Amino acid sequence: MTAQSVLDAVRRVEEAPLADLVGVSVDDVEAQMDHLLGPEIDTASLYRRWERQQWAVSDLDFSADVQHWQNLPASTRQVMQNTMTLFFIGEQAVTDTLAPLLYAAPYEDERIFLATQIADEARHTVFFQRFFEEVLEVGGGLHAALEAIGPRATEGFRKIFEHQLVDAMDLVRREPHNGRAWVEGVVTYHLIIEGYLAVAGQRSLLRLLRNVGMMPGFVAGFTAVARDESRHIGFGVLALRRRIAKQPEMARVVTLKVLELLEPAVRTAVAPDRRLPIEDPRTVPPPLRVNGQELRDFALSSLAKRLRASGVSEPAAEEIRVQGVDLYEAAWSEYERKHGLRHPVRFYQEGLVSAL
Repeated sequence: MTAQSVLDAVRRVEEAPLADLVGVSVDDVEAQMDHLLGPEIDTASLYRRWERQQWAVSDLDFSADVQHWQNLPASTRQVMQNTMTLFFIGEQAVTDTLAPLLYAAPYEDERIFLATQIADEARHTVFFQRFFEEVLEVGGGLHAALEAIGPRATEGFRKIFEHQLVDAMDLVRREPHNGRAWVEGVVTYHLIIEGYLAVAGQRSLLRLLRNVGMMPGFVAGFTAVARDESRHIGFGVLALRRRIAKQPEMARVVTLKVLELLEPAVRTAVAPDRRLPIEDPRTVPPPLRVNGQELRDFALSSLAKRLRASGVSEPAAEEIRVQGVDLYEAAWSEYERKHGLRHPVRFYQEGLVSAL
């Protein structure tokens, strides 16, 4: 993209009302996310964006989504519901646990922005709860959503959210003046959960649904979620850049925490313990295919980009990206050993199939 086309994409995303977000492309959303990593972005500009970009879950119309969902192949519905459930878990978990990070933030402008993030996460939880009830016909909130996909589906995810995240936030709560603990909390939230896991899932779901022109209510709402998350990620990068500029040794703290979280994060993305409902992607129409190799490259490159913007050195960011590639390969191979069949990504690696 040229500099002008990037600015045009950013403007489309940032100025679109909720009803118009259904027509905003994933590429534009990603351009806007990258724009918010720039050194000229500060907490005041992020807060102003929050004020301008308010939206209401109650304004979404899911009537078309109900019919579209039933028209999707059963295997595609299962893959999508698995991903949506992980988002549902994530949104509720961060809503419930973000408060210590806000309380311990040493600067007033950071506390103000983190207050907006808690409000955003609560809205995202309501979005998924309403979608699950009205479209997927899974009532009863998060517990029922988890039961619908089975307990083994989220092994890596549970390690991140029930252990790593909880432990990081508990340490911040107990030691609010511990600067290293606060930095590690930001890495967990803003770099791994939002800047790695969430952006890849958003890209996969939104591209697939736009390919087939289906589920406009979900697409509009989930694009609004992605726009909110772009502010959160931008804040996380800004907060880490502040610390590293004042204390260069904090770059090592950031790197070590990312390395600690990378394996369970990759296992969340691949979930080798869960057998996929789609074994041969050649049986799936091209618009509904998801190239796991392309998604891996996007997720790891996005993480490395955010690390560099935070002030981590290029060699350290590249080392993390390379280790991530190895972890994906190990997880794919583990899947094949566990289930006795080839992982669908092999069809893309061997050029046997392609996706739109």
